[in-house]
Amino acid sequence: MTTDTTPAAASAEDFAARPFDDLVAELQRIVQALEAGSLPLEEGIALYRRGLDLHAACETRLREAELTITELGRGVEAAAREPGTPAAEADG
Repeated sequence: MTTDTTPAAASAEDFAARPFDDLVAELQRIVQALEAGSLPLEEGIALYRRGLDLHAACETRLREAELTITELGRGVEAAAREPGTPAAEADG
C-alpha cells in the first residue's frame, strides 16, 4: 500500500489534527495578507491555494458538526417519544 505524500494530502492530515478555530485564524491571516496586496505573485498564488484548502477543511468540519447536531437532536426527540421517559410522561 502506498501513501499519498502530495502537499494536498499533507495539508488534509494537518488540517484534521488542528482545532477548527486555528484553521479559521490561519485563513483570516491569509485573507489579510492577500488583501494587503504586497506579496510577490508566486507567494500570493501559494497563499491563495492554501486559503482554498483551509476553506474546504473548515466547510467540511462545519458540515460534520451540523450532521452531528442533527443526529443528536433526532436521538433526543426519539427518546422523548419512548414510553417511560420523563419527557414522554410529561407530555402524556
